[in-house]
This record gives sequence, C-alpha cells and structure tokens, in this order.
Amino acid sequence: MNPVRKKKLESEIIRLLSLAILEGKVKDPRVFLPSFHRIELTDDLKHAKIYFTALCNNNERKKLTQGLVSSAGFLSSLVGKNLHLHTNPRFSFVWDNNYIKSLDVIRLIDESKPKTLFEELHPDVDTESKSESDESA
Repeated sequence: MNPVRKKKLESEIIRLLSLAILEGKVKDPRVFLPSFHRIELTDDLKHAKIYFTALCNNNERKKLTQGLVSSAGFLSSLVGKNLHLHTNPRFSFVWDNNYIKSLDVIRLIDESKPKTLFEELHPDVDTESKSESDESA
C-alpha cells in the first residue's frame, strides 16, 4: 500500500473514532474520553492496533479498555461505512505506555534546563506569574 495513503487513512480513522466517542455514538458507559495517540494499520487494512491513554487510575483504565474492546466491532463498521473501505479493519486497543514515558522525559528535560539570571537572583518569585503581570502591563 502507498505509505502516503496509509498515513492518511490512519489519521482519518483516529479522527472518526474520536468523533464517534465525543458525539456519544458509543453507548458503553465504560468508554469515557480516551485520547488516541497513534495507530498501526496493516498493509492489507485487515488489522489496526490503536494506542490510547486517558486520565484515570488503574481500575478505570481496565474498564475503559474493556469498553473499547467490546465496542470495537461497532467502531470498525462505523469507520468502514464512513471511509467506504472494502474490508473493515479489526481494531485492537492498547494502552500507550510509551506516550506516558515520553511525558515524563519531557518533564525531566524541562526541570533540568538552566535557570536564567533573574531566577537565580530571585528564587522565591514565580517566573510564570511575573511574565503574566508583564503582559498585562
């Protein structure tokens, strides 16, 4: 399959899944605002592995995963109808640990950046509140 077409299909599938959940087409109460990050679509369009996260604890994460798995058939048919695909991809949903790890790495990088001279001379002043007050003046 053409890699450009495949990328377009992947992004359109993520858009349709997000839209279906936001519009309330998925009636399962366990499905509560997941955030879809990436998708791995096979070249024959028969299988799609969808990586997601959500703001929840471990018990809610298990329920959310079960809800997504149970609604996978409905979501697959919805995507197939909207994209006019010959074969509907079979969805499997996977919690995206790599995304969470990348957020931790970004946080560590932000914490390790060097301080400015102002921050070193005035450690008790919050620089974000100072920049907000400068913008309002």
